[in-house]
Parts: sequence; C-alpha cells; structure tokens
Amino acid sequence: MPTNFITNAKQRSLKGRIHTLIQHSQELKFLVGFFYFSGLRELYEALKARDDLTMKILIGLETDLHLGRVLEVADPNAVTSTQQELVGRFFASLRTALQDESLDTQAFYEQVSFFLRLLEEGRLQIRKTFDPNHAKLYLFRLDDPGQSLINAPGRFITGSSNLTRAGLLSQHEFNVEIGDYGWENAEAYFDDLWATAIPLSELEERKTQIIRIIRRQTQVAEITPFEAYALVLKTYLNLMALKALRPQVTRLMKERGYRIYRYQQEAVQQALTVLEEYGGVILADVVGLGKSVIASWLARERNGRGLVICPPALVGDAKTKATGWYKYLRPIQKIDHPKKGVKLILRKEKRWNSTKR
Repeated sequence: MPTNFITNAKQRSLKGRIHTLIQHSQELKFLVGFFYFSGLRELYEALKARDDLTMKILIGLETDLHLGRVLEVADPNAVTSTQQELVGRFFASLRTALQDESLDTQAFYEQVSFFLRLLEEGRLQIRKTFDPNHAKLYLFRLDDPGQSLINAPGRFITGSSNLTRAGLLSQHEFNVEIGDYGWENAEAYFDDLWATAIPLSELEERKTQIIRIIRRQTQVAEITPFEAYALVLKTYLNLMALKALRPQVTRLMKERGYRIYRYQQEAVQQALTVLEEYGGVILADVVGLGKSVIASWLARERNGRGLVICPPALVGDAKTKATGWYKYLRPIQKIDHPKKGVKLILRKEKRWNSTKR
C-alpha cells in the first residue's frame, strides 16, 4: 500500500501539500496541539480562494510562555477541571499564543480580519478537548472523490507537524499522507472527540470573547486616536516627572572630557526613576550609544557601592585605565576612596567550559 512522507525537506513541505488538498476539499477537520495564527496564516491564500469551505479545529493542549517562547503544555489538572475553567484557560492561552513577535507584520493584520470573518460566519469552528491530546491529524473531505488523481472519500495526514509556521514549512518533520485506507477510522476518531469537546466558537458569548481578545487584548489591537493621544500625553508627563540629576555629577562629566548628550542624560533620569519605583532597572540599547557611560553615570548618581561583572575581554588594562570598563569608571568614580564615593569591583568571569556539568 503506497504512502507519501512529508518532511518539509526541499520541495516537499506540509504547507504546499495542504494548499493542494484545500483546492479539492469541501471540509477540513484538524486536530492539533493549539490554535496558532502563525500556522493559519500560512494557509491564508489557499483558504481565501475557497469561499465555500468549512473548517473545524479541535484543540488538544494549552500554551504557556517560557523564556520568551510560546510553548504547548498539558495541564495535569485538566481532567478534573470544569468546562468553564477549561474555557478560561483557553482564553488565557490565546492571549499567550498571540504574543509571538513573528506575527507583528502588516500582512498578519490584514489576515486576522479574514479569519475573524470566518468565525463570525460560522465557517471556522473551534472546540477544546476535555482531556489533553497531543495528536496531530489533518482530514480533508474531498469535493469529488471519484476524480482521477484522488479516488477516496477523503485523505488525511498525521505525524509530527503542529499547525504552526515551523510545523508546516520551516522545521524538519515526519508526516504521512494516506488516501487508500483508514479514512473512515480516522474521521470517526476525530468526530468522537469533537462530539464530546467544549464548544468555543459556536456559542455566541464565547465567540464574542474570542473576537474581543484578538481585537483588543493582543498585538493586533486597533488603536483609536484618543488612545494614541493618551499614550503620548502619559509619556510626556512621565518625562516631566523624571528625577533631577545632581549638577556636580554633570559638571564632573564635562571636566573629565565627556560630552553631555541629551538622550544619555534622559536615560540616566529614567533609570533613576525606575530604580526608585521598582528597586531595579535594565539598561538596553543598540551598540554604540554609550550604555557604559550611562551605567557609570547612573552609578555615580546613586552614590553607593556597585559591582561590575563582565567577560575578561571587557575589563580593560588596570594599569593604564585606558581600555575596557576601567576607561569609563576611572574618570567618573572615586574608586580609590570607596567610603567617600562608589566602589566598583571589576570581576573577571571564568569562561564557560562545555565539558563541565
């Protein structure tokens, strides 16, 4: 019995194969880990060309944010959770999934309207399984099962690919497409899960909540002129309320040959304000804007003891004080008199040895 393997290698991508099958389908049934827009947008062109197509997506897992990455998770308490609790976790997972930075494109903003229209028209239906389910199953019920190239009631694809851009296109996967046997069993498996799953888009209240979350609580939220004005006004007022810098420190900077740039001065003021409110601050910017100068200036403004931890290559020459961190700290800090000013300890971090555990 012939089978077709789809690995996303060379010209054999799952995205391309699904595009082809969509052209010959009247109904799609997808069982996936989670409902990712990054995957749906890869199918946008094919779906847009079929205004008579219906699509069911059955979600088996939830999402969480770990180290800045959106990951699928199976909640061990899901089997004992109520339907309302599972619905609430889906909404939370939807917000998490839409934090994906790769979605922040003009094309995605346009595509969202299309998928929301599918939801509103009922052509896109979403349900959530009661129990965690990590299976990947893509079923395509065909328009004309008797056509020469496709002669079964439907075809289905199963394997490792999730409904994400990586799973459909860029990541090595292993999937198999089957069309000559097993269709009835595969569809029955999906339909049984669908029948007992939690409706998410078919109930008007939940569908409205999904649309509200996407439109108002994610990065695709539309900003009204008033909201833009309020943000600008808030930013302006925050800048006006920044901490004042001590004139003696500014004078010292000039005496030591530093040119006072307004953006660096404001960065120090903002950092001081954040420090007082939250007890910590992260200074981050592109290369070449003087973060070392700003950090040294900030330390002097705080007038306390500090610690600089850096790789050996950035410490500099302790004798000449002309390179590395010594170059920035020596003119600004009173390192020789720690009780009178700032004492910054330059600590050489050991290089990581990958052979050690």
